[in-house]
Amino acid sequence: MTARGVLLKVHLWLGLAAAIFLAILGLTGSVMAFENDIDHWLHPELFYVKAGTRALPEQVLIRVVERRFAPARAAAVQVLRQPNLARVIQTTDHRSVFVNPYNGSVLGSVRGGFASDRIIGDIYQIHIGLVPDPRRAPHIAAFGKAAVSFAGLMLCVLVPTGLILFWRTRRTAVKWNASWFRIFFDTHHVIGVYASLFLLIAAFTGILIGFESGERAVYAVTGSRPPAPISQVQSSPAAGAAPIHADRAVEIAHGAIVNATLAGMLVPLDPRAVWTVLLRVPEATSEYPYGSVSIDQYSGQVLQVRNFLTDSPGYRVIRFNRSIHTGDIWGMPSHIVVSLSSLLLVVMVVTGIVIWWKKLAI
Repeated sequence: MTARGVLLKVHLWLGLAAAIFLAILGLTGSVMAFENDIDHWLHPELFYVKAGTRALPEQVLIRVVERRFAPARAAAVQVLRQPNLARVIQTTDHRSVFVNPYNGSVLGSVRGGFASDRIIGDIYQIHIGLVPDPRRAPHIAAFGKAAVSFAGLMLCVLVPTGLILFWRTRRTAVKWNASWFRIFFDTHHVIGVYASLFLLIAAFTGILIGFESGERAVYAVTGSRPPAPISQVQSSPAAGAAPIHADRAVEIAHGAIVNATLAGMLVPLDPRAVWTVLLRVPEATSEYPYGSVSIDQYSGQVLQVRNFLTDSPGYRVIRFNRSIHTGDIWGMPSHIVVSLSSLLLVVMVVTGIVIWWKKLAI
């Protein structure tokens, strides 16, 4: 058997072994690329506002919500990255309240979250472990996580072997007036060539996420450790002391982590609780905050600072890798690329199976 024949066998059998898993990854990945946008599109009246020049103070927005939904209190504030999106304030009665940050108007509220959140959560679990609820089937979920991780590893082999096999025919266009098999054959080659870089990036970043050894390797190469768990800190109540307000807590947090923007905050709900201010540094490539500051609600003393950019270079690499995989790195343009690449992977699986079946029949 020639070297090309060996490559063809490897490509065919690896593709067949990973086909069902790659198809699932492609279908679910095409949806997960927009996981942070789907709720915005389904409920534009709650999320989208006209961006103004300056947002109202956070304490003003909190008071608006607490007056409107008394006796419930504001428990958390989420500040989304885009300036044309509403503030989302979580209350103690499990309600999400959407507030225009520029004029303080309440756009609406939802108790217990959206139905789409559950569906997206199920799709995410299928993407990483093949089952929508890993708690009900932990053994299947463990197998599924290993299976999709190995499927990603196989894709890292399928892409380069496919490119080598392509080099002989060099088909860069589909001959649409040919037989149905020729159309499938050409489509497989053409998509494989044009999508190869994106599929290889998705596969490599995915296996770094899927395999625990991937994260260990990142920390070993960067000579760093995973961030330590956040310790439990408490405020120190003082007789007659008035708690600081939300905007003072934000100001203190900005002094602890400079050049960062507000990503959210946890509001202290009892005398021992602290302000926890979540910050997004300029280097952040996703919605996920890259720093947090815990502040005594009475004295304003900074009790704990977590800046993942300075605490752990390895964690920074891991977050960047995840941003590439999900398409968060460049926002909507890269989300579209990731979604289309995922759908093209499904087309590659289908056309590949047809080619294998036809060759087997021959």
